[in-house]
Formats: sequence, C-alpha cells, structure tokens
Amino acid sequence: MEMIATARSIDAARCVAERGVTAAEIDRSSRESFLASLPLAQASNLAPFLIIALCLPYLANWRLMGLMLGLNLCTLAGMRLVAVRLAAAPAPRSEDRCWRIYEVLAFLAGGLWAAMMLPVIGQFGHDIAAMFVCVVIVVTIAVTTMVVASQLRIASAFLTGVMLGLLPQTIAYMQTIGPIPLVATIGLAAALAGLVHSVRSQHRLMVRTKLENRLLADELGHALEAAEFMAKRDSLTGLFNRRAFEEAANKIRLDPSAGPISLILIDLDHFKAINDRFGHAAGDSVLRQTADLINRSLGPRDLVGRSDGAVARWGGEEFLMLLPNCSELRARRVAEVLRYGISHLKGRDWPEDLTVSGSLGVAIWNPSDRLERAIANTDEAMYRAKAAGRNRVCLFSDTVRQENVG
Repeated sequence: MEMIATARSIDAARCVAERGVTAAEIDRSSRESFLASLPLAQASNLAPFLIIALCLPYLANWRLMGLMLGLNLCTLAGMRLVAVRLAAAPAPRSEDRCWRIYEVLAFLAGGLWAAMMLPVIGQFGHDIAAMFVCVVIVVTIAVTTMVVASQLRIASAFLTGVMLGLLPQTIAYMQTIGPIPLVATIGLAAALAGLVHSVRSQHRLMVRTKLENRLLADELGHALEAAEFMAKRDSLTGLFNRRAFEEAANKIRLDPSAGPISLILIDLDHFKAINDRFGHAAGDSVLRQTADLINRSLGPRDLVGRSDGAVARWGGEEFLMLLPNCSELRARRVAEVLRYGISHLKGRDWPEDLTVSGSLGVAIWNPSDRLERAIANTDEAMYRAKAAGRNRVCLFSDTVRQENVG
C-alpha cells in the first residue's frame, strides 16, 4: 500500500510539473487577491485625505485644495463601487468593462493626486503647511502605487495620471521652485516604475506558488483516493479483494436493516484446463467477463433489486457474493440466473470451442456465526455442486438435510 501511494504521489507531482500553471490562471487569482485586499487599502487611503483636510485652514489656496479633495473622494467612491461590482463575479463581458472603468478611474485618481500639488506648489519651500501637504501627497502616491502594483494596467494608468499631472506643474513653476522638483519627479517616475515591476513579479510568483501547491494537493488527494481504491480491489477484475470484502461484510452485518444475509460462492469449472488449452490471456478474459456478469447483479438494476451487497474475487477462479435482505431461496434464484449467464458467456476474442460453466454454493449467514463459518458453509455447498456434476447450484441447507438423512 505504501509503495503504491508513494508511486502515485510521485506521478501526481510529475503531472503538476508537466502541466504547470497558466498565465490566465495567475491573472485570475491575482485579480481575486487584489479585490479581496482592496477594501482595507481604500479605507487606509482615507488617512491622507483627513491629514490634508486638517491642513486646509493653513493653506493660502484652501478652496482649490478642498475642491481637489472632494473630486478625489468622489473618484475613490467610484472605484469602490466598481470593485464591489467586480467582486460579485459578473459575466465575462461585463467584467472586462468593469476593469476598463476601474483603469479610467485609476488614471483620474493619479491625475487628481498630482493636481492636489497645484494649490501648494507656489509656496513650496516657504510654507511649512504646504511642504507637509506635498510630503503627504508624494507618500500617498508611492503607497497607492504599491497597492495596485499587482495589476499592471491599473498601476500604469495610475502612474500615467500622476506624471501627466506632475510634470507640467514642475515645468511651469521651474522659475519659482527651480529644476530640482522636475528632476525629482522624473526620478520618482523611474523609481515607482521599478517598484511596480518588483512588487508585481513577487506577487505573481507568490500566486503561482499558491496555485501550484493547490494543484499538487488536489492531484495528491486524487492519487491517494486511487491508491486506497486499488488497495481494496483485485487488479484483474476490479472486484473487492478478501480484506475489503470482509470489511464490507462485517459492516453490512451490523446494519439492523440488513435482514437475512445470503452468500453465494461461484467456482468456474475446469478453469485450469482453460488456461492450459487456450492460454492465460484467454483465462484472464474469462475471469474478467465473469466478474462483469457478477458485478452487474449488484448494480442499480441488479438481480435482487438492490445495490448494497458486496462481491469479491475470492481465489483464483472463485467469486464470493454477499446479498443482504435476501433469503436462501431468493439467493438460489439469483445463483441460477448467474449459472445460466456464465454458461452463455462468450468473448469476442475467445476461440469457438471455449466454453465456461460454474458451480455455485448458497448459504445463509447466521448472525451468531463468524463470517469464516458462513463462507465455509457456502464452500461446502459449492463442492457438493461440483460432486454432483458441476454447472449447478446447491444450497447448504440441502447439504445438511442430506447428511442428516444419510
């Protein structure tokens, strides 16, 4: 079991490595992560608005600054509404439209943050309140860039808006404030672009790792389920092996609604002769065809009208069935149908003269007996069928009566 599970785990890891995670999956997960973190980021973005609002009484051009603050808050509110719409998982076409609207709003937000420099740029270097507001604006632009860096188009739109707002101001006021702000603005643009690239690369790497781990966990889960399934199955027929059959039988036995439980043991007649004459490949085909026939008897439209029984390959050419809520006489009818079906089996690749038959024993599992005892009774009835000429069904109760009479 451990070897099977290990082998399948290695196969699962290899499948993950071969398949990998697509760029579309990374984009999707990255957007979901971005939208999930956006409410907190937008709430924290209110702090600079509050700080600038507190500085308004100390600014010479406070009316213009108040107007800029109001417009920026309206843009932030619009971005929040679009983010809520995106989080609601709209249709793909509607989702693309929402992302385009968000990009436009990000561009406007960048431009408005840059425009908020306009009321204070004339007092740059002369007014402490104006200097403080400038610092708050620059810091806010840098922090906002980091927040949206995982989404390249949004970050690009925001930075474009910032630069289109800042550069004309620094050029227009160069005679008043000198060339240093212009150089600083260009340097800021390069630094923020590099920051976006770095943060985005790290974010996508984290998302890729997360998706690969999730994919690997899913593959390993399926592999372990398959390994557990195979550990309970006969590799040739797919039926239960002995261990799994015993577990299922004991579980059914403990069910108060199981009623009378019947066992049917099927042994293919002269199976060694089939192997010797036609080859083991033909013998394996006979076993598989027989298993399919028996397994169908426990399907949704089974021979006894139920699907909660169990069937196992009990030995080389032996099959064991367990039928809950099934009397011995009813089990005999099931066995007769199976015997007839086995005698009429024919595979596509079978030689014309390859025929199959089976001897079947039927017994009731007495609740006071162990499973081994009930199987032994079924085995005894099956041997009685073989002794009587094969290709027939015998009941254990008939065997006991005959022995008592004898």
